[in-house]
Amino acid sequence: MSSFSEIDYQRQLIVSSLDDFTPNAALPNVYGGQFGGSTDMWKRAVIEFLCVNVKCGLIEAIHRKELSANEGAHRLKNILICGGDENHIDMDIVWNALYFNSTPRLDEILERLNMRTWEALKLDLSGTFIAELKDVYGHN
Repeated sequence: MSSFSEIDYQRQLIVSSLDDFTPNAALPNVYGGQFGGSTDMWKRAVIEFLCVNVKCGLIEAIHRKELSANEGAHRLKNILICGGDENHIDMDIVWNALYFNSTPRLDEILERLNMRTWEALKLDLSGTFIAELKDVYGHN
């Protein structure tokens, strides 16, 4: 993982613990989101976000368990870049049809930090949460 927008990761991970989301709905403030002026950069940021958090066991694909956990991160990246070749599914459809949510591991972290609420989306950056993320990312 190169770098990440800490506040955007924090907010997206909170959202994932409260509701499911598609890749197109992820990181809406990074590079202007899906409809911003830098969609290629936004897509790369979303792919990185999804893959690192799937690999670390913080989020999972709801209906595609084979795309979850460490082994699934590589396959997920390929599907997000190339589409669902095995089923001849266009990449644009994949970005609207894949749904993700948090895992119990992420839920536990957010609960412990009192951040598993819609109100937590208004919080400033939590140094404690980001430190935990960096620790999780560093061990995977």
